[in-house]
Amino acid sequence: MVISTKVYVEHEDLGLAPTIRALSDAEIGVVPDVGTDPQQNVYLFWIEAPDFEAVEAALVEDHTVAEFTEIIEAGDRRTYRIRYSDDAILITPAVTAQDGLVLESRGESRGWMLHLQLQHHDDLYELHERAREADIHFEMLEVHQDERADDESAYDLTESQVEALVTAYERGYYDEPRQADLEELGAVLDISQTAVSSRLRRASSRLIEESLGYDDRDPS
Repeated sequence: MVISTKVYVEHEDLGLAPTIRALSDAEIGVVPDVGTDPQQNVYLFWIEAPDFEAVEAALVEDHTVAEFTEIIEAGDRRTYRIRYSDDAILITPAVTAQDGLVLESRGESRGWMLHLQLQHHDDLYELHERAREADIHFEMLEVHQDERADDESAYDLTESQVEALVTAYERGYYDEPRQADLEELGAVLDISQTAVSSRLRRASSRLIEESLGYDDRDPS
């Protein structure tokens, strides 16, 4: 099962939110496939605006931005490398911790519009709870469910879960004594230790459910 959802998130300290609020005539988005690593605070953004002096003035005043550098300019669009300050609140790490993907991020109104892909409804609920605990306004706008995605295995595992299992096996994570830990697996897979642990846990659960027909969530 794969859940595709569009959500709107808002908080005064969300990364780049002050700039989004200050530039009502600009469009801001995260460069695709960049900035999904919860261990980093440097991201690439594209910004379309009629006045880039106003854009950079807003970035200077933005308390969630530590520094920024222009990378590319093409017409009315510029790409910036932006490093967040310690004051910035990020929701991307929570998505990654749920073994999810951020397919698209765009500035909207006073916050961010996010297109997410998650594995289960429980992941969406957990993400909502994490946002609530951080006082982030979290509004679900669309939710679509696919019973089986193209990248799932015969055991209903995602490609990323299969990759995590195979890597853990090859690196000796399941050996006795253990030859690799979560930190090493995270380095190989280029994700956090939390994300590795989540993928292995979910993959193991699915293997047990599918191969043994056992589901501990079923009280019968």
